[in-house]
Amino acid sequence: MTDLDDMLDALRASPTDPRLRGLAPSVLDGVARRRDRIAVRRSLLVAGFIALGTGWIGSMVPATPAAASPVAIGMSDYAPSRLLGR
Repeated sequence: MTDLDDMLDALRASPTDPRLRGLAPSVLDGVARRRDRIAVRRSLLVAGFIALGTGWIGSMVPATPAAASPVAIGMSDYAPSRLLGR
């Protein structure tokens, strides 16, 4: 066991490789990109479930039958087309 302790002490005392200095920013950038992708996927998944739930609930609620209305919306009885028809 002392050999392992001596090896670890020697490794701790040795200088770090200069290539490792640039590793932390690239790793953190990768983690941030992955976190952004996960957030986008999660929001799309939630939006999809909301759309499915709304459609499913909308199909379960009984709708009243549609009836045609003879009067156009917002048209007064005094409109010229109504007056000419009389």
